[in-house]
Order: sequence, then C-alpha cells, then structure tokens
Amino acid sequence: MDDLKGRTAVITGGASGIGLALAHRFGAQGMRLVLGDVEAPALKQATAELHEAGYEVVAEVIDVREIDDLKRLEATAREHFGNVHVLCNNAGVGGGGAVADMDNLASWKWTIDIDLWGVIYGCKVFLPAMIEHGEPCHVINTASMAGHIAPPMMGAYNVSKYGVVALSETLTREMQMDQTNVGVSVLCPAFVSTGIAKSARNMPDDVAAQLPDNSESEEGVQSIIEALVDGGIDADVVAEAVVDAVHNDRFWILTHEQTARAIVERANSIAAGENPSLDSTFS
Repeated sequence: MDDLKGRTAVITGGASGIGLALAHRFGAQGMRLVLGDVEAPALKQATAELHEAGYEVVAEVIDVREIDDLKRLEATAREHFGNVHVLCNNAGVGGGGAVADMDNLASWKWTIDIDLWGVIYGCKVFLPAMIEHGEPCHVINTASMAGHIAPPMMGAYNVSKYGVVALSETLTREMQMDQTNVGVSVLCPAFVSTGIAKSARNMPDDVAAQLPDNSESEEGVQSIIEALVDGGIDADVVAEAVVDAVHNDRFWILTHEQTARAIVERANSIAAGENPSLDSTFS
C-alpha cells in the first residue's frame, strides 16, 4: 500500500503498548483510526492523546474473546469512516503456566481465547468487507517470537502465538490463491517494553478466582520475563517496522537482530533431529 492517507486502520489492543504506538504511526500517515480495547480508562486516555495529536479517531471498549464485540467494532468503523483498509489484530495478554498443571486451565483458556481466538474473530469479522470493496488492504496479525520458539511455563501463550503464525501463513496463501486486494503480515517481536508481563491486571475476577498461587519455578520464569520485557525495545520501533511492512507488502515482521538467527538455528536443529533444550530459550 503506497498511500495510507485518508484510509482507515482498525487496531485491537489499541490503548497501550504496541497498539497505541501503531495508532500514532498510522495517524501520522494520515489514516483514520478505530481503536478497540478491554481497558476502558486507558482507552479513554489514548483516544484523548490521539485527538490532541490531530488524528481522527473513534474507540470502543471491547473484549476480543467475544465475536459480537468485534462485530460492533466493525460497525463503528463502517459508520464513522466507511471502508476498512488496515486491520491490526493486536490485542494480547501474557499467560500460561506448566502444561502438566490441571489447576491453571482457566488461565490457559483466557490466554488462548484472547491471543488466538481474538485474531481468528478479527479476520472472520473484518475480511469479507475488506475483500469485497476491492481497495488496497492489509492485515497485520500480532504473534511473537514465541510463535517460533517455545519457552517453558508459557504454554498457553506459545500455543496461541504458533497458532497466529500458522493462521497468517494460511491467510496470505489464500489471499494469493484468490487474487484478492489484501496483503498480510505477521508481527513476531521478541521483547518489547510494554505492559504485557502485567496482563493479570485485565484478568476477569472469575478467571483469577480459579487459579492457584504460582509455583516457585513459575515465579522464577515470571521474574525473568518481566526483566526482559522491561529491557525490551521501544514499541515505536515495532510500529515503524509494521508501517514499513504495509508499504512494502512484507509478510514477516522481525524486529530484533537476533531473531532471524534463532529461527534458522531452530530449523537446523529440527532438520538434524535434535531434541529441544533449555540452553538458548531466553537468549
């Protein structure tokens, strides 16, 4: 997509982190913005911030676990701005816990419902009209390097992000097969300085009530992840890479220098028949 001015971008998880950085970047390109987020106060603040920057923006409090909420977001976009041209299925949370632990099923379901089903619902709801109107369009699905490398104690998150990568590869091939107007990218950042390590702030009470206290090993992994997230790259760097991918119709969005090497090393390990190990999980 060469010229984004006057076109419309929808961003889920748009109230903070990567989503808000995307809104600023697309707004600076002259796009009209439609934000969805579950966190009402943060969404109100983000909307005011974007208005103050001079961008056209509307927002809806939504839960991407609910397809009807995404249908409402799509209706809002259509009512205010007409056709949607860029869709960022970006809403996500961190979550998981040990695979063998039966007591964390509620956390697994919550994480997968948001991180994977939220992306599936976004594609299902927005794509038909994007294809039908025929104007240049692009879908960006937020995955993670956890969609290529699976750290321990992050099973639900890993499963979701591998799923988003697979969904995105499937989608781009379908769009090519049908010769549509829709480009596709999958965003696979490593650690970014956002609030994702504190996702429990948005966990519903009924889910939180079902969870046991973290084990010592889970607490250790959580501490490592929080430190890595806090030291991660700025979300604006990620947003810049996304806008560049939309302009240049690039599928893979890798934001860290070391990630391409890690993916190659994993592929070589698979081809060599080597067993996965802990050695370079967080490197």
